[in-house]
Order: sequence, then structure tokens, then C-alpha cells
Amino acid sequence: MKKKIMYVFLSLALLTACTHSNIHEKNSKNREVGEHKTEITYEDHYVVTLNYPKMDIEALDEEIEKRISQYENTFLAKVVHYKEQDKAELNIAYESYLKDDRYISIKFDIYECLYQQKEYIETLCYDTKKGKFIELYDIYDKEALEVLSAKTRAYFQRYFPEETNTNQFHIASSPILSNYDSFVLKKEALVFYFEEKTLFDKEATLEIAYDDIQAYTALEKEEEKTFVPYDQVLNEPVKNIDPNKPMIALTYDDGPTPKYTAAILDALKEHNASATFFILGSRAATAPELLQRMILEGNEIGNHTFSHKQLTTLSKENIEEEIEHTQESIYEITKKYPDTIRPPYGSKNEQVMQAAKGKKLVAWTIDTEDWRTKNVESIVKKVLNEVEDGSIILMHDLYASTAEASIILIPELIERGYQLVTVSELYEHGKNTAGKIITSDS
Repeated sequence: MKKKIMYVFLSLALLTACTHSNIHEKNSKNREVGEHKTEITYEDHYVVTLNYPKMDIEALDEEIEKRISQYENTFLAKVVHYKEQDKAELNIAYESYLKDDRYISIKFDIYECLYQQKEYIETLCYDTKKGKFIELYDIYDKEALEVLSAKTRAYFQRYFPEETNTNQFHIASSPILSNYDSFVLKKEALVFYFEEKTLFDKEATLEIAYDDIQAYTALEKEEEKTFVPYDQVLNEPVKNIDPNKPMIALTYDDGPTPKYTAAILDALKEHNASATFFILGSRAATAPELLQRMILEGNEIGNHTFSHKQLTTLSKENIEEEIEHTQESIYEITKKYPDTIRPPYGSKNEQVMQAAKGKKLVAWTIDTEDWRTKNVESIVKKVLNEVEDGSIILMHDLYASTAEASIILIPELIERGYQLVTVSELYEHGKNTAGKIITSDS
């Protein structure tokens, strides 16, 4: 029999009383603002405890209720198939903070126990003066983000030196917005939360005083974008490629993704190497600064269609739409049209060739199967065992394992004498690519 109970309490400066005993109620002392609400649902095979604040701010309360509902509905969808003897449990607790009588931050602690225990954190920040939700780019510019990254690395390297000597730590602490998107604004400091399997296998927390990273005044300014549109073609660096030395092309499909694409770009830049990124048109606008960075640092952007449909199953008109829509999406950001196309799954026929309109269709000679294994060692071993002059290596910049493998492979391949170039550069220098680059009829 289902039973539902609701408690409502006013949270003053510091709320010390608790009404329902659970493993997360220790954070009740950190409720600085809002009316405390608790909902408890008992069912024969599960229990749900929802703690959340009511702020009497319409937009904020709507977002809070939306999130709480999503957490509960996701849990209940999984409980349908739960058949263990112990009750399944969802427990949501929260902390709320008020800075300068203006900025409200909420940290949700989500505990789920089905077949195994899982805990994670989500945060929400709101500017009551402007009536908008706050992201990290509203607080810090790119330069400050780099300072934040450096301080994050210095802190954890000081106290956990053995655990920070990993590619996982390097990727998760790099100056990428998505690495630091879980945070709250306390009165005197910013607090960042890192889930397990990000910085380390276990979760981690970092508190930094505002003065330690000069506060970005965007909190007092109009919202600024994280990239600057270019009116002209981006200036690409001049490269020195020796046609008499072996060269290969690393290629990455299905991106970009802020965290992993950026980590791969960092490794390429560090070693003066290049790669080709076959971008999905549907993803291009999600990280325009990354596309601009690819061009500025000498990489190549290829067309991987707009929505990753198998082109050979589509009509001629739909094939052209998939390709042209992506061409325009990329041009809008970089002022360059891609010269290369990689059809999803490598599938092509006469209609695909015609729709390509004189561009190069690119396949691969080495498939790392990184999407299947998601294993760093397997990816590295596959490449090093099969690589040769003219190789085109297929990977996907969607996974932490691929980024970590790339960080290992890039210097190792260079050490073995290979020049890491783009697909077009490989083609221009007449390398034997086993017929994996084909120029379509215009």
C-alpha cells in the first residue's frame, strides 16, 4: 500500500532541527535560505524521501520542482524491474546558500539504492537581481578558468600526489567549463564538486576563496559568450611537413564534446601535431569555441553529416540535406567549408558520391573500436600494432578512454617517427592510404 507524507518547515539563517532521520540530514545545518519541504513515499518495495527548498521565486521554484520530479520519475522507472528483497531507496537532500543577498545556490545530494548504492551531486545557482540562472562562464573568463585549473591541480597534487599522476586527473582538471560545472557560491568562497570517476575514483570537493581567483565581474555585467565570432577565415598556422617521412592521420568522429575534445586538442597542441575531427552538424553549435580552436591550431574539420543517419538508406534529397546542413553549420562558426566527408558507418553508394559534390570521402585503415571497448590499453595496443605510413586511424572524441589513449598515443607515435597530419595533408602528399580517400565527382 502506498503512503505519502509531506513536511514543510521554514528554513531561517541556519536550520538545525530535522524532521526525518536519514543519512543525508547532516547537511540540514547548511540551509541558509528557503522554505524546507519534505515528501516521503512508502511503497511495498521502495521508499522515496525528497527534501528540497521553496524560494517563492517562480522561475527558481519551477526549476527545482522540475529537477526533483525528474530524479523521482527516473528512479521509479527503474524500480518497476526491481525484485530484490531489500527495499529500493531514493533519498534527496539539499544545502542552500545565499551570497550578497542576491545569489542563491542549491546543492542536491542524490542517493539511490537499487541493486547497488549510487551517490551524486547536482547544483543550481540563481541571480535574483537579473532573474536568471548562473553558469560558470558568468563568473570567470577564460584566463580565470586557467587559473582555476592550475589551482585545482596544485591543491590536489599537494595533498594526493600519487592519485594525481593519471590521465584521468589531467583531463578532469583541465581548464574546460564542463569540468567545473558543479559548484555553489558561498558567502566567502566558491565550492566545486567532482563526482567519482572524474578527478579520482572517489568524489572530491574543492573550496576556493573568491580572492584567490580574481572574481570575474561578469556577475555585474551583461552575459558574455565564451567565443568571439569571426568575420573572416580563421588564420591557420604554417606547417613544415616532410613528404619523405612517414605520416599518419588521427581522426575523431561524432564530436565535439567539451571535455574530451578539448583534452585531445591540448595533447595535439603540446606536441605540434594535427588531426581531423569529423563533426556532427547537430553538435557544432554546442561548442563553437572548440571548432574555432581546431582551425587556429592547424587541425582539420570534416563533415560527418548532421544527425548521423546511414546515408545509403535515405533519398537523394535527404542525403544532400544531411551534408549541406552540416556544411553551413560549420561555416557559420569557422568561415570555412569542410573539404572532407566521412559518411556514418562508412556507408556510401552512387547517390552519396553525387551529393558529396567534389569533396573527399574518407574511410579508415585502422578501426580502434574505442566505442566498443572503452579501454585505454586496448585502443593504444590496436594502433601501435597496426600503424604504418599512410594510416588513417578511426576514433571518437566522446569517451574519457579515447582522450586518455590519445594523450598516450600522440607522443608515442611521434617518437616512432610519424608525422601526425590531417587527412587532407595525407592525401596532398600522395601517401598510400589503401584507397580510403576518394574524391567524388563534382
